[in-house]
Amino acid sequence: LLGVDREPTRLAPLLGPILDMLGRQAESLPSSIPQAVHLPITTGAVFIFWTWLCLAFSDVGAYYAGKKFGKTKLSAISPAAGATSPNKTVEGVLGGCAVSAALGMIGAWVQKWPSFALTGAMHGCLLALIGLIGDLTASMLKRDAGMKDFGDLLPDHGGIMDRVDSFVWSAPYSWVVCVYIIPALKKAAAAKAALML
Repeated sequence: LLGVDREPTRLAPLLGPILDMLGRQAESLPSSIPQAVHLPITTGAVFIFWTWLCLAFSDVGAYYAGKKFGKTKLSAISPAAGATSPNKTVEGVLGGCAVSAALGMIGAWVQKWPSFALTGAMHGCLLALIGLIGDLTASMLKRDAGMKDFGDLLPDHGGIMDRVDSFVWSAPYSWVVCVYIIPALKKAAAAKAALML
């Protein structure tokens, strides 16, 4: 229920009819079947979705940028990070930040953040860097435990923990942004607009 208000996003006119249809269909299901999507969707749910996109695709962007352009090992600027995850590169980190920043800008525009290009890019880039810290933390735990993977439920993915490690450190940051920073920025933008009238 983060951001319990229900301010419509820029996609609401497009998605509204689809969500209404899904809501009507969900109401007709027997009560023994749990409903996975609770309507209406809150601002917090939209924020969490865009945060997830930024984090997931920062991993993808980092992987491909690191594979294609990676020359400088992360250990060159941080020996501890290099010891924890020797294959990571600075170029990979930059690629992950770029992809996450781009998705952050789109998410900020969709959610009607003030100065969406700046706030979205900053949010996306911070998410990528905080996600990297989560990834390095999980890698450190695996190395200290003498494990290669956290499990084999997801082959070639390092286990479930490797899919969610970026969220460990980003959750508190995201909560502060959703509950305090974005509302304060919106309030300041509204006050500025009122002064200009």
